[in-house]
Amino acid sequence: MAIRIDRGGIEGCLSKVNSGIETLETAAKSIDAAMGELPNYWEGLAYNKARATYEEQYQTLLKTTVPQAVQGLKEYMNKCMETIVEIDQQLSGG
Repeated sequence: MAIRIDRGGIEGCLSKVNSGIETLETAAKSIDAAMGELPNYWEGLAYNKARATYEEQYQTLLKTTVPQAVQGLKEYMNKCMETIVEIDQQLSGG
């Protein structure tokens, strides 16, 4: 059974994944900044009601759930690469 691991290729793929993850993190900051502008364009009882209803959930999603998910994805992808390299080393006798 032939085994071929192109570590540079795997690291390149992981680099692209990490770059995408950084884009997600930047997007979350951009979303938060845009949401922070909303009161400039919407005020009154409807805004107050919407904010009272959704503000806590929004803050939890954007500032806790999304960053935790993004960090979890980053850790998972890095662990996958480490596992691939470890398995290759084990199977190659190295």
